[in-house]
Amino acid sequence: MNDVKQRHADRYGKPLVGRRTTRTLLALAAAVFVAVVLYVGIQSASTPIRSEMLAYEHLAEDSIGVDFAVTMDPGTEASCGIQALNKGRAQVGFVELVIPPQQDRRTAHHVEISTQGDAVSAEVVSCSEL
Repeated sequence: MNDVKQRHADRYGKPLVGRRTTRTLLALAAAVFVAVVLYVGIQSASTPIRSEMLAYEHLAEDSIGVDFAVTMDPGTEASCGIQALNKGRAQVGFVELVIPPQQDRRTAHHVEISTQGDAVSAEVVSCSEL
């Protein structure tokens, strides 16, 4: 059996890294991967403010109504950016809405956006604490 390994090594060369080193590097890579996944999971779970798009309604050719919900700690003031989009997903309207401190954790809000063209959809771009 040893003769077969020797002929194999003579033909193809010896491995650059030993078996023990390979296992150690794989274990280290797995540990780093798990650490990164845990870090990203904890960061996304601890986001202080979350927004959710509920609905949008075309009010006229130059305006759109947007309903969205914001989840944040009671007593927190936030600023949310909402944009209106056309067929080509280009921004045709934008509004920055300041949400005063609320008593409830999850609150629904409505905003009307004036547009520079026909909007076919809308989205909440971001919400951040003030």
